[in-house]
Amino acid sequence: MSAPQWPGPPPGGPGHPPQHPAGPGFPPPRRSGGGALVPLLAFGLTGVLALVGIGAFFVLDDDDDDARRTSTLPTSAPYTTHTPPPPPTFSPEPRPTRTTGAAGSDTASVLSPTIRTAKGNTFTRVGTRTEPCTSRANARLLTALRNHPCVGTMHSAVYADPSRRIITAVSIARFSSPSAASAISRVTGDKGWPKLLTPSRASGLPQPRPDPAYWTRSWTQGSTVVYAQSYWATGGPTGGRSGSVFTTAGELGVEVTLALMWTD
Repeated sequence: MSAPQWPGPPPGGPGHPPQHPAGPGFPPPRRSGGGALVPLLAFGLTGVLALVGIGAFFVLDDDDDDARRTSTLPTSAPYTTHTPPPPPTFSPEPRPTRTTGAAGSDTASVLSPTIRTAKGNTFTRVGTRTEPCTSRANARLLTALRNHPCVGTMHSAVYADPSRRIITAVSIARFSSPSAASAISRVTGDKGWPKLLTPSRASGLPQPRPDPAYWTRSWTQGSTVVYAQSYWATGGPTGGRSGSVFTTAGELGVEVTLALMWTD
């Protein structure tokens, strides 16, 4: 018994073996009207996700803006090298200069029109005199000047105390060295001093009687000797070392000596 024959031309075509019949397989998908919905859903889902992403971007971007508005970051300047300025230079404070060969203008300026002492008393100048030391010296001082001559002239000024009752003649003489000045100052203890001066007539003060009683005191400042000779304007007795005349000579003499410290 032979197998049944397939109708039509033999399978396989000319020159090719016949094809085997298809074996059992899966049935083809069912056809329905919802086949086009799937691409639409996929496209819509993609659009929704895109919109969500854009919204999230704007939300995050707004947060960043808020942070920039509320936070302040420190700023820094670029580093530069700094060259310190050169140290200031100082020149020594000028001091008065002494005139060589004479009791110069610095010495004369000490004998100013008024002198206010440390005690608060103001003495008023009522006369001046500038002469060679040998012309102003009494006999005993003149003898000492032969061994220790003055350098230049002797500057003198006459002062009245605030009450104008006590007159003081202040004289300043310079010498070649501090030792020479000390030797001359010691002669004061042996009554060697300048001749006494009285107020000028233009001052309006009365002239004392001839050869009035007076106290003479002397100090040294370097090579300079300062004399202070005080007496009552009336020429009366001066009293002892505790009296007003002796004290006034010391007050004015010390003030002038201290002033000379700034001119030496």
